[in-house]
This record gives sequence, C-alpha cells and structure tokens, in this order.
Amino acid sequence: MLLLVLFATGVAVDGESAHARDIAVLATYAYPKYDRAAALQPLADVLAVRLKARVVVRLYESPRALVDAVRSGAADLAVTNTFAGLALLDAGDAQAAAVFEVPPKTAERYRGVLLASVASGPVDATTLAQTPQRWRLAQALRGSTSGGLVQDLHLAALGGSGDYAALNYAGSHEGALAALLAGEVDVAALADTPWREALAREPELASSLRELWRSPPIPPGPVVCRNGGRISCDAARKVLLGLHRDAPAALASLAGAWSEAAGATRLVTVDRDRYLDLAQGFRSADARTAALRRLLD
Repeated sequence: MLLLVLFATGVAVDGESAHARDIAVLATYAYPKYDRAAALQPLADVLAVRLKARVVVRLYESPRALVDAVRSGAADLAVTNTFAGLALLDAGDAQAAAVFEVPPKTAERYRGVLLASVASGPVDATTLAQTPQRWRLAQALRGSTSGGLVQDLHLAALGGSGDYAALNYAGSHEGALAALLAGEVDVAALADTPWREALAREPELASSLRELWRSPPIPPGPVVCRNGGRISCDAARKVLLGLHRDAPAALASLAGAWSEAAGATRLVTVDRDRYLDLAQGFRSADARTAALRRLLD
C-alpha cells in the first residue's frame, strides 16, 4: 500500500500517476522512528540533476510492499532493508546497485535476538522450533530483518514450521519487547540494540527474560534498481558510488534514516554472498533456498 507521494523535484505530484507522467520513482518503506521521505529527498534531487530526470519520493507501508512495488514496476530505485534486498536479490527484473559501507562498530551492532519469558516461554530455540504451536510470538514488523527474518531463518534451519499459537507484529522493535514484558506473548524477535539498551536501563530484566539466540552481524540492505525502468541502472549506480564525493550531504541524509547505516562513509558495490550467509545451518542448499522463498514471498 502506498503511504505517501512526496515531491517530484520542483513539482508537486498530488497522487497523479508517476508512470503516466514518466516520472522516476525513488522509494523506500516507512518506519515510525525516521522521516524517510525527507531523508531520501536530497538523493532524489541529485538524481534529477545528474540523470536529467524528474524524480519523486514514495514511501510504502512495509518492506514487503516495497518489494511488490519494484516487482510491479511502480518503483524504479528502492532503498531497502536486508529483507527486501534478499527478496529482490535474484529477481530477473531488478539488480542490487550499491550498499552502505559502515564502520565496524555499526556492523557489529546490527543483529537480531530471540527473547523468551522465563515464566512462560521455551527454554531454548530448538524447543521453540519443534513446538511452535505452544508459543505466542511477537515480531517487530512485517518484513523486518533483525526483528523477524533472521530469527525465522534460524528456526527454519532447526526444523521449525512457523505455525505459532499466535504471531503478532508489534510495529517496532521496542514494541515487540514491550509485548513480551507485558505477558502478551511468550517470545519476541527484535533487534539486538533495543534489548541491550533495555538491559542497561534495567539490569533486572535478565532474570525475567531469557536470550534464546543472537544472530551474527547482518549486512545493511542494498539500493535496488529496476531493470528497464525510468532510471538507467548503470547511471544510477555511478551516482550512488560517487555520492560520498559529489554529494556528501545526500549520503548523510540517507544513512541517517537507518540505524544499521549509522556512520556510513560511502556506498559500495554489493557482495551477494554476504546476504546468503544469513541463512546458515540448513542441511542442504535446496533446503536453504526453499526456506528463503517461503519466508521472503
């Protein structure tokens, strides 16, 4: 679902079909913590000048909706999270154009965790995977990487089906943790940083919540370009890879709207294998592929 249609460079769009007007679409998904429409506008301005195109910024309601927009041709260039990037990684009609290069501290911090209530939850991740129907699970939001996908992949590698007693989307990582603390669910999937911050504020949480699993570091999502769209992917890639040199303020604005991109110094070419490494522990490559398709579609 389209949430907002914002400024074409110098022109208000007001809901008129960008496709019909041959306006290129730079898109991402909304998240309550950030004004991502404002964050993408400087890049839209740079693209408009460099590519001699009219560019509009659009926000979609979720990473899944963003994926659908690229696949349907509604979006030409998409700033994704890792979930959406993985979903589009092997798409024949799209290509990963660039990705944030982040400091080691940022890369180390971007992880997901599985937390369980000591009072009502499972004792370990294997128990959760093997008896999903016994447990109520909260995830951050539909299409979240650190608050959903990496946990789902880990549990799938353990043989889990994902058929939980209840699956709730809390709307944010903090919301998933709050649902667990309130006893509304037995298990929560969220990013590691909100959990560490909560522990620092309230060390006693360690006695009521059990950490079932912590993911390895997660690479940030790539910027994805739709082949044959209203933007030349080769030209867009050239702009993105030179953004740190030619428009550092646009890069800073973009990186500032994703916690996993904090301190990014530039955009670089994409290493496909880093994304596939998120799906480890499967008995075979075919099992991994099947799990990725099930979770990403």
